[in-house]
Amino acid sequence: MRAVSIRRVFSLSLLAAVVACGGSSAPSGGAGQAPAVQRDQRNLSFDPLPLYRQMGMIARGQPFPVVGRISALPARSPDSTHVVVVLGFAPSALRFNRETDDRFRANYTVSIAAAREGAAPVNAQSTESVVVSAFRETERTDESVLFQEILDLVPGRYRVTLSVRDVSSQRGIVEEIDLDVPSFSQRALAAPLPVNRIIPRESRDSLPFILARPRAVASLGQDSTIPMYVESANPADTVLALLARGESGRLLWQDSVRLDGYAGLASGIVQVPVARLGIGVSQVSLVGSGGADTAGAYVFVGFGDDLPIARFEDMLQFLRFFARPTRLQALREAPEEQRPAAWTTFMRETDSIPVTPVNEDLRAYFARLARANARYREDGVAGWQSDRGKVFIVLGEPDQILEPSFTDLSRTRQQVWEYRDRAIQLQFYDQTGAGRWRLTQASESRFEVELRRQLR
Repeated sequence: MRAVSIRRVFSLSLLAAVVACGGSSAPSGGAGQAPAVQRDQRNLSFDPLPLYRQMGMIARGQPFPVVGRISALPARSPDSTHVVVVLGFAPSALRFNRETDDRFRANYTVSIAAAREGAAPVNAQSTESVVVSAFRETERTDESVLFQEILDLVPGRYRVTLSVRDVSSQRGIVEEIDLDVPSFSQRALAAPLPVNRIIPRESRDSLPFILARPRAVASLGQDSTIPMYVESANPADTVLALLARGESGRLLWQDSVRLDGYAGLASGIVQVPVARLGIGVSQVSLVGSGGADTAGAYVFVGFGDDLPIARFEDMLQFLRFFARPTRLQALREAPEEQRPAAWTTFMRETDSIPVTPVNEDLRAYFARLARANARYREDGVAGWQSDRGKVFIVLGEPDQILEPSFTDLSRTRQQVWEYRDRAIQLQFYDQTGAGRWRLTQASESRFEVELRRQLR
């Protein structure tokens, strides 16, 4: 059976979320523990792409940042499955051309090729336009351009090649994904699908009227729920058990949800409460009425706007120059289900201007951290963890940087950072000439004094 393109949906304006971009994914509908990500604590970065890929999403960075997902829903026939492909990217990834004083247009192409052993490849191509009425819209960096395609595929294992390209600049990405398309004659529950808009189906004969959500990401303190669409090929599956587990596999919350039963199908929208999830990655799992059929999807609860998309433990590492160890230890010891409340307390206690709705100190800290990451990266070490990066984060921009001439036979390079209001000078040296700057022992001791003073 050959796949056909069923429906495309594209929109500009729906997502206002943290920036995401970058890599390859293998969607999964099974339940289990939240994905493990290999992390080098010496080189933690703000890049959320490895995390997104571990959560089963499509995620690619420059030159064309894209985030997306592939999901499956029951089709009319048991030997066919609806495969929903949704991609999100920023208008700034496209090159817009002015058509009139108040009209700008960009065109992009999407190509999807699904190859299955023993069958002819399935191909779907599309050229789409994005039209905006103001130049500032062309510079948006949120994933507000959505592309969606629904295909019918025979159940089985596929190698999917996905290509997205801006027509004007020819920037784009090519992503290859191993995809297992489930058979809903062998299982009933579809993996819960994060959605922006949905009209639940009442029959498998109809097409899903759906606008999926590329990322299942919510912000603590801003979002109350994560809407997820659920279908079961068993019309008797009208009451399902819902379980949310944290990164450790710990059960955070459980409840029962009710779907509407129709001829050959049960469907409904589940509003997953953000407050009942831990901060970071959680897995939302559904269990069918018989108890044997399960399906799950990963969701992510972030720390708030302008803060990194990061696991909880990684965030504590990022905060090492912002808060006292005792404050961080209190966060570290909070059970997963109590982390949202613990984080809220931490934000309140570290906010020097509590009358405003944001923690200006924390935002300024992460802005410095991001600049340090960009400026002071060294071979194998993230910029914010280098000696110069640490000093910049804690003390800010130096009033003056001096580079004394070589004074010894070793030709060791030197830099002296001067902070006049603190009456200190910190000396760095690069002994190898390879750009690996280290604080001298005396300067390291002085910096530690300043750090402890600032944390108090």
